[in-house]
Amino acid sequence: MASGVAAMWIGLAVVAAGWGTRLEEVWPAWRFAFWAAAVWGANLLLLYYVVGPPFTVSRIPLLSVVFAFLMTVLGTGSYWATIQLFPLYQVLIERAALFVALCTLCSLIGIIVGRRLPGAPRGSGWTFQWDWERLRVLTYALAAVCALGTYISIRRIGYIPILSGDPESLRVEFPAIAGIWLRFSLLGIVLALIAGAQVCARRGNGIIWLVGALGLVGASLYGNRFFLALPMGAILLLWDQVRRRVTARAIGLGLLISVPILTLLGFWRQQDASVVLLGPVGLVLYGSLGEFRDLGWTLDYYSSGGHPLVHGSTLGGLVVPLLPSPFWSVVGVDKAAIFAHSNAAVLAQEMGQFAAQRVGIYGELFMNFGWLGALLGAVLYGALVGYLDRRFLEVHEGDAVRGILIAVVAAATIYAQVGQWNMLTSTITSSCYPILLLALVAARRVARTG
Repeated sequence: MASGVAAMWIGLAVVAAGWGTRLEEVWPAWRFAFWAAAVWGANLLLLYYVVGPPFTVSRIPLLSVVFAFLMTVLGTGSYWATIQLFPLYQVLIERAALFVALCTLCSLIGIIVGRRLPGAPRGSGWTFQWDWERLRVLTYALAAVCALGTYISIRRIGYIPILSGDPESLRVEFPAIAGIWLRFSLLGIVLALIAGAQVCARRGNGIIWLVGALGLVGASLYGNRFFLALPMGAILLLWDQVRRRVTARAIGLGLLISVPILTLLGFWRQQDASVVLLGPVGLVLYGSLGEFRDLGWTLDYYSSGGHPLVHGSTLGGLVVPLLPSPFWSVVGVDKAAIFAHSNAAVLAQEMGQFAAQRVGIYGELFMNFGWLGALLGAVLYGALVGYLDRRFLEVHEGDAVRGILIAVVAAATIYAQVGQWNMLTSTITSSCYPILLLALVAARRVARTG
């Protein structure tokens, strides 16, 4: 591993020294790309030698780093496809690649620290385990509630959003249109998670598999890919940890099949005829992780000097989802207004777009606090990843309630690299709070012995 990285560094140095002038003529931003590649070499060494094995799907630091790398590679491809259609859309995408590489380096430093943070004492206290019979009954009851909520929500909305697209971000109006029934429908995410917990623990029968799948389908009807990605990611983590190792071959095959299908579905929904000019490969790239190209735009926009940083004004969205609206009303805080003032909303306004423009947690840190704030924030982000990793590795049996809870938090944390931080905490609370309520009825306290 070390020799391979050293060879890459030597190769980069030789090319830079011998052909740097020629590169300058055809690729003015080549230095950013070369430095990004060099930093990724350092990231690989830290991950392999310091964070260390096992290198499995349930290793949260590995997934976090791989996600950042894929975001860079696929996001750069998305940018290339974008400028084929819209040549005037030009950003310094190589700087975005270096930015993500440096943030990943800082997050790895934070991971090393986070894995050493103190946790719950071992050998004493209590742990909570699922009572499978009670949980099965609650699963069926929740499935009925979700089915009713989905039926009424779709009737009130008047169409199935996932089949019609959402070019003007109309889904923000769905809660007002469908009311409480939309909340019942979105409990399909929780339904999928608790069904997945039973399946991972080998306690799920055919009906549990079916209602879990229906929960995913119901929650996905509103066109938000995250409603599908979160429970699937969390269940995959738990499956690998407590049931059976997921092979790299299976992951690769899944991506090979799912990415083109999801891209084609997005094209079919939006009916954007212009993208057919890209061809099959360009079409897949165009629909893959476009948040990265918007991250490049954000770095350009807030580095120009004419646009002041946001200075933490979007930070409130990280806090207000932790407690319900009545609590904030008592203390005089408008939760809805603070939650709505997110990086996605700010960037949409700056870019003149209807739909939210997400640039991930690193991009949000940058637009608030600049380079230094983003790198320091990446260290804190990494500390959370490292802490979650250590706690998740302690889960050995599928009956532990904390297993699915940690998996949910981990999946949301990894996805935050392309999401927004108000969605990070709101996702955790909207998924974990109902699971904890279910645990009050369907879990038992057991003495921890080792």
